[in-house]
Amino acid sequence: MSEQAEQAARKTGREARRVADSRWFEVTARAGFVGSGIVHLLIGYLAIVLAVGHGSSGRETDQSGALQQLASVPGGVVLLWLVAIGTAALTLRLAVEAIVGGRSDSARAWLGRAKNAGKAVVYGVIAYSATTFALGAGKSSSGSSSSAAAKTLATPGGVFVLLLAAGIAIAIGIGLVVIGCRRSFWKQLVRPPRPIDRVVTVLGVVGYVLKGIAVVIVGVLIAVAAFRSDPQQASGLDAAFDTVRSMPGGAVLLVVIGVGFLAFGVFSFFRAKYARL
Repeated sequence: MSEQAEQAARKTGREARRVADSRWFEVTARAGFVGSGIVHLLIGYLAIVLAVGHGSSGRETDQSGALQQLASVPGGVVLLWLVAIGTAALTLRLAVEAIVGGRSDSARAWLGRAKNAGKAVVYGVIAYSATTFALGAGKSSSGSSSSAAAKTLATPGGVFVLLLAAGIAIAIGIGLVVIGCRRSFWKQLVRPPRPIDRVVTVLGVVGYVLKGIAVVIVGVLIAVAAFRSDPQQASGLDAAFDTVRSMPGGAVLLVVIGVGFLAFGVFSFFRAKYARL
């Protein structure tokens, strides 16, 4: 890379950092955590509704189902736009951190960048989905997941690609469980006063652990889809929740997982206030 190109890259990085550190951008990014919290609350609610036997009305219990539910309530479109704008700002913030964040080339610094890049993808998907539902063009994520899995299986080496995706999902799920058990989510938060500290700790542990279990189940279903060459198995949280409900005692477990998503949703609200940005 020429010296001029390096200088241009540094200048771009400084400008990106300046924008990311601005007050308005911070406020909007914190709103992204609120938007994520709303989505998790709705997923938790739909999971519990499914568990108690009232989830057969065609509503999905994954992210698209939550956004569809939000779009159906009075003023829901406004809320969807708020979720979209907030999570989009948070996506940009994380993308900037992934590109120019860190002050060294150590393995830990690169790992931090990779984590921020992964989070940017997650929040970017929420922002995109919320926007499409706000515009009235939202689609079933389980259907699109099955379609993507079918296309993947039809390509050479598709089974291995799905197995890789399954491994990543399982690793992410286990990572969430570990974060919850070790309470390492506090690294990203400013400690609040003692009474609130305890509440946030409980919400974080419950939310991360139970959400992690749900993501592991999704990974297992993707692996099953690969081994059986059945793309219908790879349908995200919606299929995972249906699978849990069909197990002996699955309704109780699904309620517990639903409570986990509710806890993570409330935790996200606290995170919006106390996050280190």
